[in-house]
Amino acid sequence: MSILGACGTVAGELVRFSRLCYDRHLVGAAGGNLSARIPGSDAFLVTATGVSLRDVALENLLVIDSSGKVLEGPEGARPSKETSFHLAIYEVRPDVSAIIHVHPTYATVFAVQRRLIPAITISAQLKLKQGKLIAAAAPGSAELRDRVAESVKASPPDTSIFLLTSHGMLAVGRTFSEAFDCAELAEDTAKIACLAEMSAPSRHPLAGPMRVVDLTALLNERIQCYPTDPPFAKSWHVDFAEHGVYVSKLQMGAHSGTHVDAPLHFLGGGFPDVAEFSLQKLLGVTICLQRLKNPGEDLTVADLEGADILPGDIVLFHTGWDLRAGSPAFFEGEWPGLQPALVEELIRRGVKAVGGDIASADSPAAIAAGAPAHKLAGRAGMPIFEALVNLDQVAGRRFFFMGLPLKLEGGEASPIRAVALLPDLDSAINSSLKG
Repeated sequence: MSILGACGTVAGELVRFSRLCYDRHLVGAAGGNLSARIPGSDAFLVTATGVSLRDVALENLLVIDSSGKVLEGPEGARPSKETSFHLAIYEVRPDVSAIIHVHPTYATVFAVQRRLIPAITISAQLKLKQGKLIAAAAPGSAELRDRVAESVKASPPDTSIFLLTSHGMLAVGRTFSEAFDCAELAEDTAKIACLAEMSAPSRHPLAGPMRVVDLTALLNERIQCYPTDPPFAKSWHVDFAEHGVYVSKLQMGAHSGTHVDAPLHFLGGGFPDVAEFSLQKLLGVTICLQRLKNPGEDLTVADLEGADILPGDIVLFHTGWDLRAGSPAFFEGEWPGLQPALVEELIRRGVKAVGGDIASADSPAAIAAGAPAHKLAGRAGMPIFEALVNLDQVAGRRFFFMGLPLKLEGGEASPIRAVALLPDLDSAINSSLKG
């Protein structure tokens, strides 16, 4: 008897749930794929490429080994191009015997936004076990296989749902019934969450009463400047006692205190100065990620894990380095910098500006190596905000940020007044009670 003939129950379940996925609108056209571990063997069942889940039948299923080699199936048929990540899941999750990969509309909305599905219902809170978001990679690629395996392996053992960035959803289980129930719950929850967000009052950070958080360091003679930069100094050009009016004179470097760097800083002529920045790049919806670091620890791509970053966002990092602000320690030791791979990932995600409470976007070692973070951001036209303070007050939040420089022609940098605008919940609650 053939392998397929010997596993009729599992094969029949694969066919039934393939068609259910299509009928319940978890997938359309020829998208999606299912697979199963064949009990008592080292072989697997998988749907064929180009076959709609609507048309899956016993006659077009394939039996493959753990390397993806076809052992049985219709002549000329090929396994789904995503077979490699199915096999990778079976390897890292021995408890899994059924895998469903589909592209349901509402769950994919969150996958496109690089967000997990909000568990806003009681059922979701009790039963929806989501794993780490799987980063985007080309369908059928070894890179996607490796990213799926990494996310599945790193997630708790009871995890049953995984979103693939811009690429739908994976559901895993001991049986197809178990995996399918999880997939339906995830899609129903995603639909409710989408409709709830659409019907809710505006989520824009400027909607309603606002609270202002000053993210700017105080400028005075005690401000710490980069060791090779000119110190800050203020003197009276016109004295009140003598002339009845004060007029001050400021002497300082463009990087004094809280400031923004322009591409001109490390890339030279031909690249924009601070006056050439579009104002839209210097203000907007912002997310602040709290990633506390010790001296010598850079910010890495791993620090974006689970972050709700959307195209057009400004991303700020609170590392705790601002505790040194106003003391010589601010520019001593190895402050955290942005690793080049992190900057590249932010650019890929459509982030328009980056910054934090750090002394510089490049650590001292990275500056000595040519300041790669500054150069990558500069070539992408991204402003870099440095030496921000009070980010602990906005960490983990979305808010409206403004970091406006002087309109300084030829300026490679400029001090800024940086502020965060957040919804004032106390005022909103009081207004609601009065209403």
